[in-house]
Amino acid sequence: MTFAINRGEFEVEFPLGSFVPERDGAKTVAEPARRIPVLTECDVAVFGGGPAGVCAAAAAARDGKRVVLVERYGFLGGMATAANVNLLHSLYGTDGKTKIIGGLPEEIIRRLQRRGAVRNHATDGRTGPWTICSETVKFVFDDLMIGSGVKLLLHTTFVDVLRDGRRIKAAVIEGKSGREAVVADVYIDCTGDADLVRRAGLETQSGSADGRRQPPSLCFRLAGIKPDAAKENAIQDELAKTPMDYNGQRYSNFLWSTAGIWDSGEMMLSGVRVPHINAADTLDLTRAEIEGRYQLRWLMDRIKTMPGWENVHLVDIATQIGVRETHRIIADHQLTREEVLEGVAFEDTIAQGAYPIDIHCPDGLGIRFERLDGGWKRINDDGSVEQGRWDGQPADAPPRDTLCYQVPYRCLIPRDLDNVLVAGRCCGADHESTGAIRVMINCMQLGQAAGTAAAMTARDRNVRRIDSGTLRKNLIAADVPLQPI
Repeated sequence: MTFAINRGEFEVEFPLGSFVPERDGAKTVAEPARRIPVLTECDVAVFGGGPAGVCAAAAAARDGKRVVLVERYGFLGGMATAANVNLLHSLYGTDGKTKIIGGLPEEIIRRLQRRGAVRNHATDGRTGPWTICSETVKFVFDDLMIGSGVKLLLHTTFVDVLRDGRRIKAAVIEGKSGREAVVADVYIDCTGDADLVRRAGLETQSGSADGRRQPPSLCFRLAGIKPDAAKENAIQDELAKTPMDYNGQRYSNFLWSTAGIWDSGEMMLSGVRVPHINAADTLDLTRAEIEGRYQLRWLMDRIKTMPGWENVHLVDIATQIGVRETHRIIADHQLTREEVLEGVAFEDTIAQGAYPIDIHCPDGLGIRFERLDGGWKRINDDGSVEQGRWDGQPADAPPRDTLCYQVPYRCLIPRDLDNVLVAGRCCGADHESTGAIRVMINCMQLGQAAGTAAAMTARDRNVRRIDSGTLRKNLIAADVPLQPI
């Protein structure tokens, strides 16, 4: 049931009651056996066309392999496009001088630069994070796929796998043409939720040790913002003063934003966060999308009372809510918090990063950062800030000089499968380390490494038999600036 009241000139509907069906786990229906036509056969099949997937597909195709990329939307980009996440983090290490990321992530940035659709936040125009135009990313990813020779299946949903022991024999997909199969030598799971690995019946990890997951956030773009408009901190404080009308709870988001590429009066805001969500569950994900838009309506009402925001209007709302964490594979190696923070080097390193561990509180407003320099910072639910050193050193101790952390190839290999690789936020890592490697610039690296490895594997069809030293050499030859072992 919903109720409507008039508050000033606004009509608000509340409370937001139950609007998803109850799951009836006691009943089943029988699906008749049927023969599924094979749509195509290829060397490498990639599932998920987000930042990891496009880089995996491009890398494998450029190495001469027949590659098919399956994507559920009518465009590529995943979180960068469908979720409006328009920030790529720095290509440089903690010293601000040493490049630790190159290859396809850097190529994508250069392609955006040629269209004037990216801006660096640093004064030197190169060492800081990058704001990108999410719409132009769609063009760039199209060009990257077509130019690399990748075959595309859009508006196509991955459904299931046919497994034979430690191997996947075929992947089942469904689109407008019905149910079909893709047969490949190597399969790369870039779904973000480890969908392919889970459909194969493998165990995964989800969230922290007690099952609590980072909440998803809805991104949206606003225009009509004045140059002297109130800043993020003031908006955050103001929003926290008034319970949200649709559920009576306190505003739960950690607000961040990026200025528009084309219009100084436009801004992307990650301004909505929905707690207690398992975004790999159909009912929970449905609830997150609806509740996110209800929260956005309340936010729009409130934000227009802030100086400089009186005349703002919505430009767009992301196609989907931005998911931070669901399932992670159990891999040949699970990256840990300690390995990230201490910058542990691996003989089979295939990706590097400097973005800190970033854990959004599953239950409320809070967020915690742990940085490679030894410091930590926590913003609590009441808005108070705490900080210190995670390494046990006194607050005035010199910062640690760790340049970057490293991700080994083994994190991409599911423990009980031989012809599958996984790239993106669902690779083998614990809850804390995922808080660092899940960002898009890192997922792109993992994708390029997975695609390069798959191309090396395709004939043998066993991802464990490739030589990691040769894999590293191939990545370095593709302008990936891996640090010496």
